[in-house]
Amino acid sequence: MMRKNEIIYSDYHGALYHIEANKDVELTIFIVDDDPFYLKLLKTQLARNPKFEIFTFASGESCLNALELKPDLIILDYHLDGQHAFLKKGDVIAEEIKKLSPKTETIIISSDHKLALVDELNRPNILFKDSFVKEKVQTKFIDILKIRKLKWIREAIFPLLILTFLFTCIIIYLKT
Repeated sequence: MMRKNEIIYSDYHGALYHIEANKDVELTIFIVDDDPFYLKLLKTQLARNPKFEIFTFASGESCLNALELKPDLIILDYHLDGQHAFLKKGDVIAEEIKKLSPKTETIIISSDHKLALVDELNRPNILFKDSFVKEKVQTKFIDILKIRKLKWIREAIFPLLILTFLFTCIIIYLKT
């Protein structure tokens, strides 16, 4: 019997896992790439941070099926259709993610030299697979964490400030 926050997850190699959303992590990250070597390399690099929960997928379609886990960031290869022409490319999957999970950030990465030009033009969500991709992805993590902290301030502290101000106004009014 499955629990409410549990889904069945199939990793790159087809192994099935029952997983539950982990509330103790700072970022839940999906990595989607049809190249098993690059997938493992990127996962190994990112797994060094114990506050990251990382899931890997061989296709965009399998990633879409796991959106119930509410990932904070999805890193997609552009050429996901490399092994099978019927599979969708990363940009198409990114559009579907935006519709299904609008709060999820996406980064498209590729070793396609045509897309290297887009990376040079500083389009923030498209990265060229080069020796600097790790640093570029880490910068994106920092941006996401900053946004989360600012959101917490807006949602938790700002209403308290308003209540304090109103309470002060009431006291001043009652004294007069």
